[in-house]
Amino acid sequence: MDESNKKMIGGFSYHVTDEQVEEYSKLPPEERLRWLEEAQEFMFTALSKEKWELLQKFRRGDI
Repeated sequence: MDESNKKMIGGFSYHVTDEQVEEYSKLPPEERLRWLEEAQEFMFTALSKEKWELLQKFRRGDI
């Protein structure tokens, strides 16, 4: 985000509520790590190499 005019420059953003953050913080570290590992595994298996590369460009704000 360009702080001078608060305009998004590429990439993406999303909002989480204070309640969502509080619920997540209640999870033990092992459960948080398991969730992240499962999400990563899903992304690696669900996306083709081309789509993975496109997603990375989007995250960097290149597109």
